[in-house]
Amino acid sequence: MYLTGIGKSDLSADRYTPRVVEGILNDGKQNSANPTVNTIAVIPAYIDAYYTATGTPEEAFIEKDVNWFRLRDLSLSYQFPTITVKKVKGLKSLGVFLTANDLILITNYTGGDPSSNGNTASGRGVGAWGFDYGALPTPISINFGLRAGF
Repeated sequence: MYLTGIGKSDLSADRYTPRVVEGILNDGKQNSANPTVNTIAVIPAYIDAYYTATGTPEEAFIEKDVNWFRLRDLSLSYQFPTITVKKVKGLKSLGVFLTANDLILITNYTGGDPSSNGNTASGRGVGAWGFDYGALPTPISINFGLRAGF
């Protein structure tokens, strides 16, 4: 909803285009046989509540049936054979490793990360799981190293 309010969603991309909200005016004739049809043009960009109060319910911003596949952690390691390691004086074991996080994310979610979480210090860390305030997705990280035993 926040992104819609500031014009960053597809719904509000044309927020400076004037439009007439369908309906009738509240001028005392609304319950008569000839109510006054609304002809007043509004520009949504100048009305803070346009996308929430004019027939666009909050449920329209809720994504349903979100599915995703994520490769969260991947670790590879190799332990060198003892015969090879003993050729180096003072070494008992030697190995290398590679660890990668968040390598793959396949989803039908329109935001950055389907496991979004609005828990922040301002919210005291409670009650906001699933609220996406436009946060960036988790970055990919890759670590590699050497393990040696002496």
